[in-house]
Amino acid sequence: MNALDEYRVAARKRGVPEDLLDRALRLARPRLELRSMEDSDAPVVGQYGGHPRLPPDVEWTGFPAFVASVDCAAVPVGELDIQLPEDGHLLFFANNSEPSYVPGPTQEGRVVYVPAGTPTMERAPSEEDAPYTFEQHPLRGRLDRFMPDTNHEIADQETVRLIHPYLLDYWEETTTGELTLGGYASVIHHDPAPWPVTDDEAFVMLARADFTFVDTPLSCAASWLIRPRDLAERNFDDVRLDSQSYM
Repeated sequence: MNALDEYRVAARKRGVPEDLLDRALRLARPRLELRSMEDSDAPVVGQYGGHPRLPPDVEWTGFPAFVASVDCAAVPVGELDIQLPEDGHLLFFANNSEPSYVPGPTQEGRVVYVPAGTPTMERAPSEEDAPYTFEQHPLRGRLDRFMPDTNHEIADQETVRLIHPYLLDYWEETTTGELTLGGYASVIHHDPAPWPVTDDEAFVMLARADFTFVDTPLSCAASWLIRPRDLAERNFDDVRLDSQSYM
């Protein structure tokens, strides 16, 4: 049973009418949840925290902080609706010191793509930035489907409004993991990646993570955003980070 079939079974158990279920499933976007899941036999597809392995010519002193790396060859790329590389590694960086007070997406985050076969070396942050290092552990992947809620900006708001009452408990039960690839963005104050994309300059969500800032008790919902054409061309130079803080 694939992820979409599992989602259909779960929705029926929640009493979603069949005519509405077919409409709703068109909005269910695939995402890969990456979590520690120590008691799971799910494959290891990445590393959370610790020190990144970077090519010698990539500059990094420790800011923004290294969040996670993903082995693209271990990701079921064909199951997602974004064009991730089929091999190599994606490394995600974000400001985890304190919230940015610049509204909208900023460049306080970064994604580095390291093609397969590229020489790399483990890099440690500077003494000043070392306190912002995330604790290291392996990440295991689980493919899932995720529905938007009424806070997401999508074209078919009518279906979202109709399905909403049936999925309140589903959203409460959903675990997003330390890192997720694909799917819908976090909506705390605004939707940083409306779906579907209808503009060449619009951004889609590449990945998201939730973490607690080091210098403040606030938490952060971080979304790494990229233009679809840049993703297809493996150009990660203009990735933006949308950080939404919450208690």
